[in-house]
Amino acid sequence: MKNFNAEKWIKKLMLIFLILTISAAGFCGFFVKWALRDDAETFGFTAMIENTAKRPFIHRQLLPVIVKSTVEIIPAETKEKLSARLIEKKHIEKRFAQASIPQKYILEYYLMFGICFLSFFAAVWILRGLLSEVLQDKVAGTLGAMLFALIFPYFEVLGGYYYDILEIMFMFLAAKFALRGKIIPLLILAPIATLNKESFFFFLATLYPLTRLNFDVKKSAAITLGSIFFSGLAYLYVREMFINNPGDAADGRFFEHMEFIFDVSTYFLTDSIYGVPLPSRMFLLHIIYVLFIAKSSWKHLNDGWKNHIKFAAVINGILYFLYVVPGELRDLSMLYISLMVLTSYFIRDIFLEKYCKEKIE
Repeated sequence: MKNFNAEKWIKKLMLIFLILTISAAGFCGFFVKWALRDDAETFGFTAMIENTAKRPFIHRQLLPVIVKSTVEIIPAETKEKLSARLIEKKHIEKRFAQASIPQKYILEYYLMFGICFLSFFAAVWILRGLLSEVLQDKVAGTLGAMLFALIFPYFEVLGGYYYDILEIMFMFLAAKFALRGKIIPLLILAPIATLNKESFFFFLATLYPLTRLNFDVKKSAAITLGSIFFSGLAYLYVREMFINNPGDAADGRFFEHMEFIFDVSTYFLTDSIYGVPLPSRMFLLHIIYVLFIAKSSWKHLNDGWKNHIKFAAVINGILYFLYVVPGELRDLSMLYISLMVLTSYFIRDIFLEKYCKEKIE
């Protein structure tokens, strides 16, 4: 007890409280708009739980399997009492108009809601650690992570899904493993994250430049190919499992994107974000912001991060233009880490400039 530092722990708890609160704000900005896509027949909550969703949505099996397996092990009497209490109290329905919870799956719904929120909080916390490590600046790293939590609903304007939240947590964690040279955790994570969303298979290739910061070319290539191999096995397994479900693996969108790009009105669209009509999708001023931040912060990056961003831009860009609904920013998720690293450097420069100016004066 002599080494117990009460002040240190109080500060830690205050930081957790702050990030938890901001994470709750960002999560609510997402959930108030989409809930768990409750009434969608082809990819909604019930369709995923009952395994009737269309491909490729049905391939995102990780969380449905977790919640169904968890509910199955709850004793019948406890399950009945808990379900009755949740139906009576309506904790979620009273707060979110979009929520339309099927009573027979109420335990699965509440469990999925809770896991999604905790995953979002974990994602922000992991991102804080990652950014702080890259910048060697905890203040800028913390501010960058909290900013991501708040702008996340901007990325989910055309559609929001439970697996988007787990995806960002897995991506941030994978980048951290790659950056630290944690081979075994990365190999274990690869198939798990792929069962959440199959695009993780492609994201793994973007981590090669980060592993090169710790290993030579051969070992880095082996790690990357190994993680991709395990990811591919997971995808083939789940794809075969639902081969008879309706739908396709992907739909071509290239020509729709060409029309979108050359339509001037698409750069001035708004949408409901946090319940307020705000700029959305490829809003012109947002594009200018991103380009300015990238230009200002690029000089701070080492070769590993520069190459990671280039890999992510090429891979995600190709997938985006070929298969994604135009303007659906959530499908540029492979660039989230790149954006936040650049933005955190930008935040650090702002504070550094202000600090230096104050010192001179």
